Amino acid sequence: MDKSTKILKRLELLHPKKIDLSLKRLKGLLKKLDNPHLKLSPVIHVAGTNGKGSVTSFLRSIFEFSNYKVHTYTSPHLINFNERIRINSKLISNNHLNTLLEECEYYNKAEEITFFEITTAAAFLAFSRIESDIILLETGLGGRFDATNVVENKLCSVITPISMDHMNFLGSTIEKIAKEKLGILKNSKKIVLSKQHSVVRKLARVEAKRMKVELFEEGTNWKIRKKDFIKKNFSMCFEKANYNFNFPKLFGEHQIDNASTAVATVLSLGRKDILDKNIDKGILSAKWPARMQNLKNGNLSSYMGKNFEVWLDGGHNLEASQIIKKIIEKWKKENVFLVIGMMIGKDPYSFIKKLVKNLSAIFLLPIPDHQYIRPYEIKNNIKKDISSKISIECSLDIKEALKIIKESYPSGKLVICGSLYLAGEVLKQDGFKIN
Repeated sequence: MDKSTKILKRLELLHPKKIDLSLKRLKGLLKKLDNPHLKLSPVIHVAGTNGKGSVTSFLRSIFEFSNYKVHTYTSPHLINFNERIRINSKLISNNHLNTLLEECEYYNKAEEITFFEITTAAAFLAFSRIESDIILLETGLGGRFDATNVVENKLCSVITPISMDHMNFLGSTIEKIAKEKLGILKNSKKIVLSKQHSVVRKLARVEAKRMKVELFEEGTNWKIRKKDFIKKNFSMCFEKANYNFNFPKLFGEHQIDNASTAVATVLSLGRKDILDKNIDKGILSAKWPARMQNLKNGNLSSYMGKNFEVWLDGGHNLEASQIIKKIIEKWKKENVFLVIGMMIGKDPYSFIKKLVKNLSAIFLLPIPDHQYIRPYEIKNNIKKDISSKISIECSLDIKEALKIIKESYPSGKLVICGSLYLAGEVLKQDGFKIN
């Protein structure tokens, strides 16, 4: 076990027995650290249910091609914790990370604090000490009480599509969840709102008006005008001006919408040094693993052979299942195998029901080292609603599931999904490197 892993495991032990959504613990630690969150470069803050990681990735790529120095904070990580913190676009080094974590641990004095709170404090320390032109902050699961929501110098807040997720923390209705996520709008100079439920739109308009902040709303201030699937480009208008960009390399039509949100965010800043050609290069070059990612050059596809395709997605809510459904509906002539594992608190039954009409077989997995829903529990709850023609298997791990598919079917497409933690484990086994 390396030093970073040991420190991170010690920090996990500080996690409160009962979570109270509050910023009190974090603010107390930040004060001891001389308030690094108040010494940051201009921040773009991103919240939402789906797409916030992809939008952040598009933004980072666009700014990089515009020669900006960019710090980025995202979560969770897939393979290594270092993925969460990028210093001027580079993954934070182990030595730098260790120094920051030990400093936060020292000043915290063994007080209760969540893992996300203390590691966010470490990110703020890093960002406050190394110069950048802009900082991209992605929220964890909420907004109002999210650890990232202590910053005050917000150039812009971005709200990606909000839907039902994390109901045990954020509320049981779209209105309650939206109110929590829209909590990041405080201290913002501008707001960019992507395509949303009507309830979310109304709440965002009220908040923008109350704070007297400029709102750039999809469908009103900007929108995609046309998606050309032959030429692989899309046109959009922003404040009555028209723009044309290439489709992103990230797979799926939903990524065009995510790219347009990033473009609207950049255009809202009104910076003349960010050229259209650099925006286009940024869209084309953006990478974000485990978002309908075709694992075509790794260990798993090599094992399965040329007759199978292996796809990986970290999606775990109904909105994500709807996106996957649109994709696999186009694979009608293929066998489609769903390989899925989910964490406790998620809804695998509704997720699978969305997809079942397009599936040849379902394989249910555990998620190592995490609190997951047991595969046989999922099987017992869904088999009464699924045709007996569709095989449902409980597998010990991804290797066993792939072995059964390879030996039982001549060809097809595998979709591995249900959890970013499962996705991380799959990427490890595939030999994928994030840099």
